[in-house]
Amino acid sequence: MLLALGIVVVGVIGIVCGVLAYLPGYIQKRVVAEAKLRGIELTPGEVAFGMGWVQLSGAEAKLLGAPSFAAKVRLVDVSLDGFTPLQVQLSDVQVGVSGSLPRVLLELGEWAKNHPEAFAAPLLASRVTLRVAETPSAAPWLELSNGMLTQTVAGAAFSAQSCKLSGFEVGKVGAGYTSKGGDVSIGFGDQSAQAAPLRLDASVDAKGAGRVTVVLTPTKLGLLGQGFGVPLPLPGVVAAGKVELAFPPGLAGEVTGKLSSSLTGFIPPHPPELDGFVFGDVTTFDTDLSIDAARNRVKLSSSKVKAGRFELAGGGKVLREGVNASVDLDLKGTLPCDALAGAATESRLGQLLGRASGKQGKRTALAIVRGDVSVEVGVKAD
Repeated sequence: MLLALGIVVVGVIGIVCGVLAYLPGYIQKRVVAEAKLRGIELTPGEVAFGMGWVQLSGAEAKLLGAPSFAAKVRLVDVSLDGFTPLQVQLSDVQVGVSGSLPRVLLELGEWAKNHPEAFAAPLLASRVTLRVAETPSAAPWLELSNGMLTQTVAGAAFSAQSCKLSGFEVGKVGAGYTSKGGDVSIGFGDQSAQAAPLRLDASVDAKGAGRVTVVLTPTKLGLLGQGFGVPLPLPGVVAAGKVELAFPPGLAGEVTGKLSSSLTGFIPPHPPELDGFVFGDVTTFDTDLSIDAARNRVKLSSSKVKAGRFELAGGGKVLREGVNASVDLDLKGTLPCDALAGAATESRLGQLLGRASGKQGKRTALAIVRGDVSVEVGVKAD
C-alpha cells in the first residue's frame, strides 16, 4: 500500500510538473490567438498568469490590416472570465505611426470597422505617447504625450495633454473613433474632439473608398495663432473653413475635393478711392481641388473670392516639397465703372467739400459712367 501510495504521489507530482511546464507556453499561445481574433498581431513578451488574470510585460503589437501602426507596451493587465477578457488595462504605451494623416485616419477607421470584437472588453490605456512620421526614418510631424485612451459606448476616445505639430506646441488634443462604420475624429485645441476648434473626420465606405473632412470652427485669428504658436495678423478677425476630400478605394490615385473658407471682419486691401465701394465685412474663398497620386501637387479650379460686390475667379496650384509648399494663384474679375467712379468721387469730393457733396458726386457718377474695369490678382507664397 505504501508503495502504491508512493507511486500515486510521484505520478501526481509528475503530472503537476508537466502541467506547470506546459501551461505557460499554452497560455502564451492562447493569448496570441485571442489577440489575433481581435485584429491584433501580438508579441507578448513576458507572460505571468493566475486564476482570472494574465499580465504581459514588454509586449509589442501591430494592427492587422493597418500597417502604419506599431506599439510597445510596458505593462498589460487583463482580467479574465475563462479566456474571455473582462477588462484590459495598458500603461506606458508608445505608439509609432508612419504615413500621411488621411491614410492613418482611414486605416484606423477601416480596422475599427473590421474588428468590432476588439471593443468587447472595457479598455483603459494610460501614459500614452504617439509619434507620427511620413516614413519610419523621418522626423515626426505629429507628437502626442501624456495621453489616455478609454472605451466609449460607440468605440473609444483619446485625449492628450500635449500635442506638437511640426515641432510647434498646439496644446491639448482629443480623438475618437467608432466600432461601427469606421468613423474617426481628431480635434486640436480641446480634449473633446467634437469641441475642438480644428477637427478632422474620416470614414471608409463598404467599397474601401475614404472621405476626410477638415473643419475650422469660427475662431479669432489671435486665438488660433496662440494655439499653433504662430503670430497671425488681424487678431480680431474671425476665420472659419471646411475642406472635404474624397479618396478612391485603396487610397491610391487622385483625390478630389472642395474647400470653403471665410474671414469675418476683414476687408480686402484697396486704395482710398474705393472706401465707398461695397466690400461688406465678410471675405470668402471657395475652390474645387484635386490632388495627384503622389500627393505632391494640388490643382485649384473654379476658385472664387468674394467680398461684397468685389468678386474674382480663377485657379492655381500648390506644390509640396517635404513640409513646405509653394502657392501660385491667379484671379481675375471686373468692377462696374459706375460703382468704381461713384466710390472714388464720394471719397475725393467728400474729403474736399464735405459728406453731402461727396454723396451728390457719387449719384452723378452712377448716372453718367458706364463700363467695367478689369482686375487681376496674383498670389505667390511659400
